[in-house]
Amino acid sequence: MNRFFGSSGARPPAWARGPGYLSAWLAVSLSAGLTGSLMANSAQAATTPGAAQKPVAQELPAETLSVTSLAQASSARVYVADVAISHIVDGRIRVFDATGGRFLGMVSTGFAGNFTLSAKADELYVATTYYSRGTRGERTDLLEVHDTVTLAPKYEVSLPPRRAQALNYRGLVRATGSGHYVLVQNATPATSITVVDLTARQVVNEIQTPGCWGTLPAASGNRFSMLCGDGKVATITLNEHGQVADRQVSAKLFDADTDAWFHHAEQVGDRYWFVSFLGQLTELDLGGPVARVVREQSLLSAADRKGGWRPGGYQNFAVDPSAHWLVAGMHPKGAEGSHKSPAAQLWVFDLQTGHRSARHPGKNTASLTFSHNGERLQALDGVTGAMNVWRWQGPGKLTQLTRVAKAGEAALHIESHD
Repeated sequence: MNRFFGSSGARPPAWARGPGYLSAWLAVSLSAGLTGSLMANSAQAATTPGAAQKPVAQELPAETLSVTSLAQASSARVYVADVAISHIVDGRIRVFDATGGRFLGMVSTGFAGNFTLSAKADELYVATTYYSRGTRGERTDLLEVHDTVTLAPKYEVSLPPRRAQALNYRGLVRATGSGHYVLVQNATPATSITVVDLTARQVVNEIQTPGCWGTLPAASGNRFSMLCGDGKVATITLNEHGQVADRQVSAKLFDADTDAWFHHAEQVGDRYWFVSFLGQLTELDLGGPVARVVREQSLLSAADRKGGWRPGGYQNFAVDPSAHWLVAGMHPKGAEGSHKSPAAQLWVFDLQTGHRSARHPGKNTASLTFSHNGERLQALDGVTGAMNVWRWQGPGKLTQLTRVAKAGEAALHIESHD
């Protein structure tokens, strides 16, 4: 037995002989004590008469993986892009049943991938980036085409390594109205658009677009427009080979220094709606070779301005498919830099009369979209990552259909399948 304080022939305490000795002594002592305890317990168990023997649990059946599809699932579903900001190389799109909230599947979107759907919602286009060493190494940019029934990849097209690695916004990847091309936003930071021919499955053009950002396709053909930093709208028309046949620029439509437009836009046919930081609504016709202003109005009354009400969020307003109703996420006491603030209230406007028709609780909404059939309003909570889905029954009534408590970590972009 080890003897310590005051005993004849005792060694100095372990702590007095240095940390190395103490560590070794503790290891030996604990090991010896544990071994002795185990041996004593084993001996006692072996000699105890009538000791009960525990039954051996049945082995669990082996798990098997299977692959299913959404062929039998309801078409009432939504796609929620999550940039996964805390592990951004691992973004994803989650697919949910829009009426019951059930998780249906997931598509990987790599490093800050952005997506869009085909007009028939039968294909999902993801523009993304991969690095050979995860977060570093050789860069590979791809346009990945997925089947929306199986969510499996169909094919991919190599892109120039210049695509914009940005948060999820609708305008960063779009298909043309003809469905023949996909347009991918680039930034180095010089801006350009990569044109991908879906029939040939290859890049056919890169269009330099200095000072302009995002793609706003016309309803048909191969024409698209872009917002520019000087307050103008550029419109580019492609020929059947994906080359530029015409390029025109509108007059100045907004002042980016005094009242910038949100880049998010709502589209019904060739009609596009834009909202400014201070709540000015502008409708454009983007079907022709140059953008044309259709209508302008303020979303705010004098009392609203006094209360500092402003629009805010990412996909921060939605127009229903009939182009009758607009729902905007609004917050009070707005100021410079509050344009990303989630909604304190949802305001409903009648686009035919220009009047505000209703107010609803905002539920921290940062992103909004209607279903294509106009039956649902779908929203992402910018604080908790929840998804709220309501049955749309006109301006005065929203009936909650489902709520998903966590639709993503950094979910900012939502699109409807139906």
